Formats: sequence, structure tokens, C-alpha cells
Amino acid sequence: MKFDAVTIKNFRNFEDITIDLTNKNVLFGMNDVGKTNFLYALRFLFDKDIRRQNFTDTDYYKKNTNTPIEILISIDIGDTEDGDSQKLRAKLKGAILSGQDKVYIKVKATYDEKEMVGIPVLYWGGDAEDLEEMKVHGTFFEIDYVFNVFYIDAYVNLYTLFKKNANTLLVNDKEQDKEILENIQKACDDLNTQISGLSGIKAFEERIAPEYKKYRHEDVSVSVKSEIAVKGLYSNIVPYIKQDSDNSLYPTSGEGRKKLLVYAIFDLLSKEEEEKKINLFLIEEPENHLHRSMQIALSHILFQDEKYQYLFMTTHSPYVLAEMDRVNLIRIYNADKIISKSALYNVPAEFKTQRKMLNRGLVEAVFADKVLLVEGPSENVLFGKVLSELNPFFEADGIYILSVCGFGFRPYFEILDALEIDNIIKTDNDLRKIKGKEKYSVLGFSRLNNYIGEDLLPTEPIDESGVEAKRKLYDSNRETLDQIRKEHALYLSRCSLEEDLDEVLHDKMVEYLPQAGGDVIGYLQDAKNNHMVELVEKLTPEDCTRIFEHYNFACLKEVIP
Repeated sequence: MKFDAVTIKNFRNFEDITIDLTNKNVLFGMNDVGKTNFLYALRFLFDKDIRRQNFTDTDYYKKNTNTPIEILISIDIGDTEDGDSQKLRAKLKGAILSGQDKVYIKVKATYDEKEMVGIPVLYWGGDAEDLEEMKVHGTFFEIDYVFNVFYIDAYVNLYTLFKKNANTLLVNDKEQDKEILENIQKACDDLNTQISGLSGIKAFEERIAPEYKKYRHEDVSVSVKSEIAVKGLYSNIVPYIKQDSDNSLYPTSGEGRKKLLVYAIFDLLSKEEEEKKINLFLIEEPENHLHRSMQIALSHILFQDEKYQYLFMTTHSPYVLAEMDRVNLIRIYNADKIISKSALYNVPAEFKTQRKMLNRGLVEAVFADKVLLVEGPSENVLFGKVLSELNPFFEADGIYILSVCGFGFRPYFEILDALEIDNIIKTDNDLRKIKGKEKYSVLGFSRLNNYIGEDLLPTEPIDESGVEAKRKLYDSNRETLDQIRKEHALYLSRCSLEEDLDEVLHDKMVEYLPQAGGDVIGYLQDAKNNHMVELVEKLTPEDCTRIFEHYNFACLKEVIP
């Protein structure tokens, strides 16, 4: 079974939006763009508790109650050997034909002006244009016998969750439980007897009887009895955490500790239903109250554990996505109206062993609106300094500098392009000696051609290497390179970062780096990151403006126009 796509019409801040899906989906975007509303759209399809509340006028896009709300999801059930596909197909019965491999489930709500409510009606079938109205039994639609929804919001209350599900989690079905329950009742009876024997109660009984007889002359007495009873065996129990090396009990008062215990409880609850129903997890901002290391641990569970086979999650945290693989990234953002882009992301096979490192860079970038992709940390340090002088809040404005650190640019820009996140690439004009020949391959040109998908630049080997050879090669193709800058946001260095920077600030660099002995390029290249930090600390606002305005670093002007 595989989730395929969802269309949401006239619901909350979604006028008309279609999003591609898979079985693990991550939604991200700025606040107030509709991530929570997206989860609620799914809840109206699959969660009977939300559906019972009906739709109010504020659930209609801009309160347009003249148009019905429609939420339609498609699910591929073509794999006939898959157990979940079988569960869904079996419940559909005549609503789907034998040759149909997709099921469409729709909730539609026409607003009733008299009742001031929109009542959800569900439909399903194998043809989106010809759906059958779903049967309802009381408040249960047939879909409720197929899917079991676990909605975990960002601020889920541990104690409410525990008490609500105590009877499911704490089942007393052992023989010895009968004796324990009898002992509990006996203890309650003994406790009531003890309380009734307290001197304060006896004194009250003696004093109240004469007062009562003033109003009614009867031979009666007043007796006060304790009636403590087990009314709901688990109504007052609270979970505690016990250290293995300490017999003391500690309340689960830390918010992070509570959050982890919540997930552990949901794990147990899902096991209770997994044989009978399809478990669907809707999770909102799981990072809340969790330390970075715990977010990464949770990421491993969410993306590697088969229990979370069907997952829809919103997040603002790159750490929660550290272990992601085979996931659909969904970017929701606000242009003139709420729109979205989605992209299926699989960790490339060559990076499987370094998934966490690759993901950390990528997920930092997908939370931005514009990304400058650079080769290494030296570019990151220098460009960060220059941009911060031009705009101290450039990161708050959604601009991010990402160092690919040896992974190459492709894994990053393909995802960013698919999500329509503006990205600019700055790469070096590399040359490499061809083995056994006095020739040099033009790696920088080949790299740009590869990224463009077209041979716009010559790739014939050249006879020379070094700074002057690189500059000559660049200048002889400058018109094409400028066109590539304009059309593809690909910026090739004339030489390398250090040599291009020397062209702009040679005298200043010699002044700022006296220990370089005049060879500032060699000094910066010798210990790239450390020596670049040393230089950047001495750059003035005027230096940064010169760098920003220079042709060699025009990529920065595309980041901050």
C-alpha cells in the first residue's frame, strides 16, 4: 500500500492544492502557512474523533461557505501480496473493481446555513470521478474499521494520554489479579472503618444529633461513614521514572522526559492495533522539548523503524530529519496564495554510510528560501562575513550558505530545484593533469556542463596549468560563462576562492596576514579554514563591500540583490 496524492479544496487556508505523497512525508515551511491545517485535512478523512466535530464556517477557505470543502486522497493498492492493501481492498468490496489498483477516499462537506455546520460525508472507490458513498454505522464510517490514527501534537499531555488509555495499556487478566483486587477492596473497607473511628468524627456525631432533634423529635442518631472506593482502578495512578541504580521514584517532570514517554506509550498502543488495522501516524513538531541529541535519536526511530510505516510529520528542526531516507519532502509556502512543492528524497547509494552527514547539510537548506551552495568551509566563512556586513539579518530573511564538503552539488541542488527553493552554486575553475600526458582536463567547465545538461563550454584538455592558464581559459569563454550565470545561477571562479580574493584585496591581505610572508594565497590554502577565519576577523565593512561589488563574487549579489 502506498499513499499517492492528496487534493484539498476550500479548506482553511487551502483554496485548491494538490500534493504528491508517499508513505513517509515531512512537511516544512514558515509559521502560519498551513502545516497543521494539512494534518487536520487528513484527520477529517481518517480520524473519527475529529470528524464528529463537523466543519464550522471558519473551516471554509475565507469563509466561502457557498463552495463545499473537498479533501481527496489516492492510495495505490496494486501490490496484492501486501497485507495492508488486502485490508483496504477487503473493506471496499464492491466499491472497487478487480482491475483497479488505486483507491480514492474523499470527504465532502456542504455548509448548512440553518444548522450553521458542514457535515462531512465520505466517499470511496476505484474511480475518482465515480465514487460510492461510504456506509456509516452510528458515528463510524467504514474507513474507521480500516485505519487507526495516532495524532501526536507538539504539546501532547502525558498524563491525559496515559489516563485515557490506561485500560488498554494495563490489562489485569492473570489469575493472581483476582486475589490482588480482593485485597484492594478489603484495604478500602479497612480504611473506611479506620476513618470513621477518628475522634473528630465521633465528636461531630455526638454534637450534631441534639441539634437535629431541635427540628424533628425523632429517636435517631447521625452517623458519618467513609466511602472510599475504587471508582476507576487507574483514575489516580501517575507514571514515574526509576533510575536502575536508585530505588527512589522521580516524577516525569522534565518536558523532554515526558515527550519520550509519550512516544513510548504510542508505540505500545500501535502494537495493539497493527494486526487488525492500518496504523497511520500524524505527528506535529516532535522536536519540542527535546535536546538536539534526543531529536537525532528520535529521527532514527521515525525513519528506520517499520512501526512508522505510514507517517505524516511537520517539523522546523533539521535534527529530526538527520536519519531520513525514502521520504517525501513537502514544502508549503505563501506566494499570492498557499502553494506547495514536493520531492521524493532517497539517500544516494554512494552516500548510504554517510547519510547523517549528507542529510544534516540538506535539511538545513530546505528550511531556507534561498541557498548559496559552496565547496567548502572557507567559502562559508568568507561569504558569511560579507553578507552579514551587507545585511546582519540575512539568515533571518531565509538566506542560507551551505558547504557541500566533498559531496558534490548534485544531491543538494536536485532537491532544492524540485522544491523550488532558489539556489546558487559557486565552484572553482579546477584543472587536473591527465595521467601520462602533459595535458590538463578542464574539470570546472565539465562540471558546469554536467549540471546544465548541455555542452555549452569547451571540454578539450589544455596544455598549461596554474593561475594564468585558468584566467586565460576563463576570459576566452567569459561571454558564455556570463550567460550561464544569468540563466542557471552557476558561478565559476576565475581560478579559486583564494586567488579570486587576492585579485580584489591583495594589499589588504598582505597587511592583515603578516605571517604569510607575502604569499597570502599559499597561506590561505595551507590551512584553509583556520587561516580564512584569521583573515575574516580583520576585514572591514569597506573590504566586505569591495568583495560584494567585484565581478569575481557576483554570486553574492544574486543572494542579496
